[in-house]
Formats: sequence, C-alpha cells, structure tokens
Amino acid sequence: MLYAGDGFQLGVKAGFNSSSFDTSNGVKLNNETYQNVKNDFKSGYILGAWTSFPLAGNISLRPEVYYSKKSGKVEYDSEISETLNYYSWDIPVLVKLNILDLDVVNIYGLAGPALSIRADEKVSVDELDFDSGKMKSANWNLQLGAGVEVMRFGLDARYEWGLNDISSKSGIDRKTRALMFSLSYRLF
Repeated sequence: MLYAGDGFQLGVKAGFNSSSFDTSNGVKLNNETYQNVKNDFKSGYILGAWTSFPLAGNISLRPEVYYSKKSGKVEYDSEISETLNYYSWDIPVLVKLNILDLDVVNIYGLAGPALSIRADEKVSVDELDFDSGKMKSANWNLQLGAGVEVMRFGLDARYEWGLNDISSKSGIDRKTRALMFSLSYRLF
C-alpha cells in the first residue's frame, strides 16, 4: 500500500470556497467617486485533480488543476451593489511539507503560487448604467494551508490571496480572497 511520501501520486478533489473581490475605497466610475466600499464573501466551488512528486525527505511538489467558481458582493456607498461570479481554471503549484507522517495518517502544510485563468464571468448590478468593467484573463494568487490524509482520503483547508489587480477597468483596484475547503481521494 502507498502512503503520503512513497512516490508519484494522482488524485481527484472537490470542495467549496468562500470568496470576495476586495475592492478598494476611492473607486472612480461614471464621474463618481465611491469612498465607502463594502466587500462581502459569497460561496463557490472547486472540482479537479492533483498530483504529488517527492522532492526530498518529507517535502513534495503538489501541482493541481481545478475548475473554480469564486463569488463576491461589492457595495458602493450603500447605493449600488454588484454580485460577481468568476469562473476559472486554477493551477496551483504547491510545496507540501509532511509534518506528521504515520502509517495511515499524514498531517501536512501547503504553500505556493496559483495561476487563475478566466473561463467566464457574470456580473449582476442593481443599477443599469453602472459598469465596473470586465476582469482580466489571468490572476496570480498565493495559497497557504494545511490538511490531513487518512488512507486514501484527504481534507484540506487553505487561504488564497490575490497578488494582482484583476479589474481591467481604470479606477478600480480589485483583488481576490478565498477560504477553501476540499475533500480529495488518492487514486494511486
């Protein structure tokens, strides 16, 4: 039977996230400046696959690819609100550190960059002449998390910080934030 550090591994994963699109105060749109911007988290999902390659000792490389829906709500001066849904292919390349590796249980930490490539987006706004613009086609993130594996099953939690502005519209500074939980199954 294979365990966490025994070589190449391949698995599938599914989970949910709670995400927001942190939009800074001072947004300038349609000749208006909005100083009081409120960002709310909304739920989404992830579905994909992962691999693991041993590097040295208790350290391995864990590339993943998954389809993700991130959602958030942004209110501008309590006058206008928009709900954003960002669908993307996410490609994290994480370093996995096995903290406690026993025969059937493994506790680990994860950290590394992730590239999000936009697949689709949907924005609903409660005021028709308000346009916050499209999101950029790619976004770099940083992920940090921890998890536990029991036999072939895994559960992990991680936080994701957007590293760059994803708004394509001048006057808006917007970055993603997400708390993610996923359940995984190791195929081999």
